[in-house]
Amino acid sequence: MYRLRMGLCLLLGTTLLAGCSDRNALTAPSARPLASTSALVDRPYTWSFKCNGHWTIIAQWYWTENGLAIASGSASCSAGETLSGTGVRPANANGFAANVGDNSKSWSFAPAGPFNASLSGSSGGSTRHCFICTPKENGQLSVDS
Repeated sequence: MYRLRMGLCLLLGTTLLAGCSDRNALTAPSARPLASTSALVDRPYTWSFKCNGHWTIIAQWYWTENGLAIASGSASCSAGETLSGTGVRPANANGFAANVGDNSKSWSFAPAGPFNASLSGSSGGSTRHCFICTPKENGQLSVDS
């Protein structure tokens, strides 16, 4: 039994050595071709949120893939503020949805292409008799990618 194992080990070792010593033989898969310039990549985006009024308003946005949120952002501003920032749009995003105060909207786009959107909304400013009334605030969200 011992001699049989020894013989098998020697045979296996010889086979491995022969396979490694042949420099012309293909021993690993060939490298994949380099990605083309049209490959999908994450893209930067900028956003701004301008507020006008006497209270506070919130904006929320979502990068989506086939309707499902895959990345998000939000901002809250008040009384004449303008906020701005940057982020990363996921490479596979093919949609965008946003809420500004009482207004919502969604868009579709090609993942490899540019995208920009603007959405306005308001909050507060009840005209009915209320126990606690809040002043009206308007906001406009702009996104460019």
